[in-house]
Amino acid sequence: MKNVLIGSTALLAASLIAGPVLADGAPLSASNVDLTLGGQISMTAHYQSKQPTKVDTDKERNHALDLDGEMHFMGEAATDTGLEFGFEVEFEIAGAGAAAGGDFVDENWIWVDGRFGKIYMGGRDAEELDGNGDNETYSGVGKLTADSGANEASSFGDTIDQGAENNKISWLLPEMGGLQLAINYTPDLAGQDTTGTTDNDDTGTEEKELHIAAQYEMTLGTADIGIDVGYAKSSTEMADGLVDAQIGSNSRWRIAAQVEVADFEVGAFWKSYSEYAKTATTWAEDRETVGLTAEYVVGAWTVGASWRQNTADETDQATPNVHIGEDKATQVNFGVEYELNDDMLLKVGYENANWEDDLSAALNENSTDSVDIKFEWDVFDGLEFDIGYQNFSYTHHDITAAQSGPSANRTGHALTVFTEVTF
Repeated sequence: MKNVLIGSTALLAASLIAGPVLADGAPLSASNVDLTLGGQISMTAHYQSKQPTKVDTDKERNHALDLDGEMHFMGEAATDTGLEFGFEVEFEIAGAGAAAGGDFVDENWIWVDGRFGKIYMGGRDAEELDGNGDNETYSGVGKLTADSGANEASSFGDTIDQGAENNKISWLLPEMGGLQLAINYTPDLAGQDTTGTTDNDDTGTEEKELHIAAQYEMTLGTADIGIDVGYAKSSTEMADGLVDAQIGSNSRWRIAAQVEVADFEVGAFWKSYSEYAKTATTWAEDRETVGLTAEYVVGAWTVGASWRQNTADETDQATPNVHIGEDKATQVNFGVEYELNDDMLLKVGYENANWEDDLSAALNENSTDSVDIKFEWDVFDGLEFDIGYQNFSYTHHDITAAQSGPSANRTGHALTVFTEVTF
């Protein structure tokens, strides 16, 4: 279980703030730090008539109730020199993380903000500066899970950070004429435990992740333009004398751009990364994800479309490795939103995803289609109510046993009812 981060990073913060008094002239104490509470808790009732990854003979329960929530405990203060500092601790108060033996404390960090920028120290996500290039109008119910077997083209996401919520230092530099820079360093990627960081080799694991991100925002005539560039690299730790030609560093790039002119917006991103770079038993293979998005607003209507494709090399081990083919996954979706009023939004969308195997193996190929209808209602400030329906079809390979048997087409339905309280 995570513990609240105090330790050595707190000593660094103390060294930065020692000396000055608070903005009101009072010395620092627990009584004059601004403390606040926040968070959210939600309940989702969902039903799914079929589960694509289950065999047809399974009679699993087709409905469930999910409770999830976090409480955020925050504190901050400012000195008479303009230096600000504080902390945040996020507690799991519902869901799997709050169960016995679960990860009761989620993200937790301290921060210092001044003329040098803002520095975060602790267990939190990296500052990726990746807000451009991947906006989607489509908003699905999210119950359909593909049965794509061992297809290596498994992800349409475009994040490049592997540091998760592990202990890290993130430095968000001061903005300079529309340019924002961020530097993140995570020494230990072995587990999301913020109680400490091992300083010895974890043989065969990726460690020492350096993630540098840049974002530039500008206006050119009537066009608002945003550009993101991100680079991350982690190295493999090995015990003395361990040498393997297949083990190497894992380098990742993300480049994205977005242009908005009046009510029309287009975006694009490119992500490149390697897989299995840390292991001697599975050799490194290249991966690439690209995406295009477009959105147009007409009064209360918003219309959008998105295309994404992920490709994954397949290789045979040799000296050098032999490229034998490429797995591919393609996702296309269309969405329409209608703003009923300031508090109510109706969404309708269609999505198709298709997986192709390098050897055309049927059990590693799949095609899914879904039509989604979703109603979102901000009942009151801090209270949200959503209801969604999904009709889906998919190719099922799992007729008699796990990932075996002939392919067959299946259809199904899903329903979700979501309520969230935010405070």
